[in-house]
Amino acid sequence: MNLEVMLRAFIAEYGERALALLKAIIEESREGGNFKLGDFSVKGLRARLKMMGVEYNPVPLLLKLEKEIGAIETTYRSTTQRWWKVLDKKLVQEILGEYEEGEKEDEDPKVKLLRIQYLSLNPHETLETLNKLTAKNNLTQMEKRKLREIAFKELPLLIKILEEIKENNLEEALKEEVETIEKIMIYAEKAAEINSKQKTAANQKYNVDELKLNIENIDR
Repeated sequence: MNLEVMLRAFIAEYGERALALLKAIIEESREGGNFKLGDFSVKGLRARLKMMGVEYNPVPLLLKLEKEIGAIETTYRSTTQRWWKVLDKKLVQEILGEYEEGEKEDEDPKVKLLRIQYLSLNPHETLETLNKLTAKNNLTQMEKRKLREIAFKELPLLIKILEEIKENNLEEALKEEVETIEKIMIYAEKAAEINSKQKTAANQKYNVDELKLNIENIDR
């Protein structure tokens, strides 16, 4: 029996747990992998699953993937950690992609509409921009203009989408979108605070300079 057939049988047997595990493995191998140790560790995988809202011990299913299916293999093991590598990442991604597409075809039209509206606003680009702004102590004039543009043009639309998601109880179906919008709001508020502090500091400097000038004029 080939790997593809065995992986599909694995998903059929364990359902959502299997899909969540395979998705977490691929994401962890992409973002948390270690060149020397392997694609993913038990610790990293547990944390990844928790971020996805899934909490269970993945080890039994990992051992099944390794010993019975041959989709992963141990690359490093010690008393404190264990690492695996994925033997055919492309195949796993293709199978996951099929299931995700199938889920989208069955989606509520309202979910599809809200996702289209959300994606049309390039939210990940906005999040990246705000993340960069919050790492600074002072904003340039160009950065201030960009912040105003986000605050007055993009945020109201994103908030409208978020409100519609919540009004229609679609938080679970659009979980990733909700999390991204909420992150954007947090970063936008931080960037606005930096801008506000910068203005306050500039005004204080102006007032001090004006006071010095007045004192000098009196002395004369």
